[in-house]
Amino acid sequence: MGAFGTAPALGAEEGAVTFGTFFRVLGIVASSTAIVALILVQFVFHDRFHRTTRHWILMVLLLVFPLISVLGTMETVMEETKTVASCNSCHVMEPFVNDLQNDSSSTLAARHYKNKWIPKQQCYQCHTTYGVHGTLAAKRDGFRHWLLYVTGTYDEPIQYSGSYPNVNCTNCHAGTDKFQSVEVHSSLRPLLASDQVSCTSCHGPPHPSPPDRALLDSISTPHPTAAR
Repeated sequence: MGAFGTAPALGAEEGAVTFGTFFRVLGIVASSTAIVALILVQFVFHDRFHRTTRHWILMVLLLVFPLISVLGTMETVMEETKTVASCNSCHVMEPFVNDLQNDSSSTLAARHYKNKWIPKQQCYQCHTTYGVHGTLAAKRDGFRHWLLYVTGTYDEPIQYSGSYPNVNCTNCHAGTDKFQSVEVHSSLRPLLASDQVSCTSCHGPPHPSPPDRALLDSISTPHPTAAR
């Protein structure tokens, strides 16, 4: 990883219960419970409850439990958007994913993927400030990009406008011994923190440039375990 050093492993450990898993199970349990309870209250135990009580129970079953199910579904969708497969579902992202999984590529994304510096959710871990998971400005830009995509009003090859925040790099690398041992990192710390100097200025491009994408896309071979 050059001057940065090896980044700490990110993501949940194998077998660990994530928020996505928890809310998915919660949504399934809530839906199943509501269906069973509705049948029991309305048809089996209909005469055992006072009319007002039964109506309150039915209202809770028809409103609260479905709301829990919806929340579970939303959390599951949010977790799914963190996967490489979700990013690759838009064809304009295919060259970037192909480069990511290309062993012969020297881009930062490909080096991180090849060396397993980021074990999972490789796109998301470096773009945590983008889209639905990011700031209000990121959500605005993400919606604009989605609107351009679904309406087909974008130009290819796509061009990135804006700046990439260094915090997405330093969140992992700033605490490593190799990062701290490089004097220029210390001298540039205020400029790096304010994004006046980009990490990629010294460490190379994160993705292939527009002229290189077609070439890399034609020679790349997707990894057999890609986009899990």
